Amino acid sequence: MNRRRLAGALATALFLTATVARAQNIGYQLNRYEPTPAGDLFLAVDHPWYSSTRYFAGGLTFDYARNLLVTGTYDTSGKLVRGPSIIGNQMVGHLDLAGSLFDRVALTATVPLVLFEDGTAAAGVAPISGVAVGDPRIGLRVRLFGQHEKGAIGLSLGANVWVPIGAEKNHAGDADIRAQLRVMAGGVVFDLLRYSVNAGFLYRPAAKISPTASGDANTLSSEVQLGGALALTLFHRSLSFGPEVLLSFAVPVDGAIPSKQSLTNLEILGSLHYLIADTVLIGAGAGGGLTGSPGPPDVRGILRVAYAPRAPDAPPPPPDRDGDGIPDPQDACPDEAGIASADAKNHGCPAPKDRDKDGVLDGDDLCPDVPAGARPDPTRRGCPVKDSDGDGVFDHEDGCVAVPAGAHPDPTRPGCPDKDSDGDGLFDGADKCPAEAQGDTPDPALPGCPVRDRDSDRVPDVTDACPDQSGAPDPDPKKNGCPGLVVVRQQQIVILEQVYFDTDKDVIQKRSFPVLEAVAFALKANPSIKKIAVEGHTDDRGSSKKNLLLSGKRAASVQRFLVAQGVEPARIESHGYGITRPIAENKTADGRQKNRRVEFNIIDPPPPKEAPAPAPAPAPAPAPAPAK
Repeated sequence: MNRRRLAGALATALFLTATVARAQNIGYQLNRYEPTPAGDLFLAVDHPWYSSTRYFAGGLTFDYARNLLVTGTYDTSGKLVRGPSIIGNQMVGHLDLAGSLFDRVALTATVPLVLFEDGTAAAGVAPISGVAVGDPRIGLRVRLFGQHEKGAIGLSLGANVWVPIGAEKNHAGDADIRAQLRVMAGGVVFDLLRYSVNAGFLYRPAAKISPTASGDANTLSSEVQLGGALALTLFHRSLSFGPEVLLSFAVPVDGAIPSKQSLTNLEILGSLHYLIADTVLIGAGAGGGLTGSPGPPDVRGILRVAYAPRAPDAPPPPPDRDGDGIPDPQDACPDEAGIASADAKNHGCPAPKDRDKDGVLDGDDLCPDVPAGARPDPTRRGCPVKDSDGDGVFDHEDGCVAVPAGAHPDPTRPGCPDKDSDGDGLFDGADKCPAEAQGDTPDPALPGCPVRDRDSDRVPDVTDACPDQSGAPDPDPKKNGCPGLVVVRQQQIVILEQVYFDTDKDVIQKRSFPVLEAVAFALKANPSIKKIAVEGHTDDRGSSKKNLLLSGKRAASVQRFLVAQGVEPARIESHGYGITRPIAENKTADGRQKNRRVEFNIIDPPPPKEAPAPAPAPAPAPAPAPAK
């Protein structure tokens, strides 16, 4: 069928379906999971296959969902407070069938069966007892170009139609026909990564879960649907595993305006597939929904078993390495294109030639397409002396054959460029410290070397009043680099006095202003410290959630104080960790006091690969400090 005609027919079908919409219906298919057709190598994101991959597939997909529909109320702050589950546990089985024709068209069908439900009836909705049949789904796929499972990219169009059978009374189907158009792209990259991306539109007349359900959060309508999946493949693509993501946006159709709760639906799965003996496909997945609308469950588990025989690969053609049309077993010159000959010794060999006209026949010429020239290579017959990198130094004398000497040649290695081993902008030939970068404070007496800082407090020894004792910058030359209220270490600014806050607040007490002013001065005096993280911590008294929030606010308050002291905002970030990173036991008052702290960690520049072990930090002076 002509592709344009097929696409037009699908669009016309969807339009005609839309015109029969009626007033808002009661009841709809609650479980949003729609299995991919049998034989697909993802569970929720379509990855089409056609005849060159397999002709037929059939199987069963079992879907367990937890908390599909729950009751809830909104508190005074507008936060949703969940109540009992109306549909707490649900198990659905899908009978899946799929087949392909002409390596371009695929037909699919799925029939869902709700096998089990439990929960607490509310708002006119109750879990079913026994087994309920859901709306059957019939699908069509058409390959536009490429092969999803045999190349780097393939593109297909698809359409699905759900046939209503009255299952809406069991929230296993819709009262009206549903229709979907979808574009599917995907492929296999490097024979290692399988990916798929879907985008589509689902038309469904607006429906309410029950006549007595209050609020428009229980109403579903048409939606835009997006999906993406990525899997690592192993063992000739028999085993694959990776994440799948489904995202949908409700759109107003038939006058239905979706609520904020039902506007966006997001579900994430981790899936695994294994093809046994190229015949039986086993799939499993787990995940859940990340939104509060009806349908995405808190937890979802999927198991799939399918008979999906993979079509055997076509036998490879006889090898012909030189591409001359003569198979290698009969080719006397399998690596050199030639002509047919009755003489088996010359069959597939070229006629004797001197293509480069240098007087050396090709059979003896090691460079048959390059004339030997005025300077032939004495070690390679028919070849010129080479200068591969074009730097004027011939290869047999060039210490770096593939790299030009450039504007700064190495005086010790002909034909090689000089290096800058430490990356400080000074070539090794002139660098007195070629293995050590000169950094932000180069030594004027030793080109390429940094000014020494024995105690690693970022104050150079030449201006450090205490060169063997870690300290911090100080405007007083006699105190510069000496311990004071703060000590600068390799990856941390250590404060020697605790930062105090008002109880249960992020207000800094005045007695902590001097130590924070010292931190600000250390940052302003050290431009080499490009970024720090202010981290707030608490003891374990009170709730974890409250402590986490309070520690974050206190860290942010310290950040604002430093900015007010003239430190650039881009150099500071803040984080709160609550009780998650204690440095002492919370069983004693002393331990809790140590855990109530603010830390200043240097994150840029990052720590060196082999940083020396820092000296133990001085213990903060003991003083009571409220944590809450």
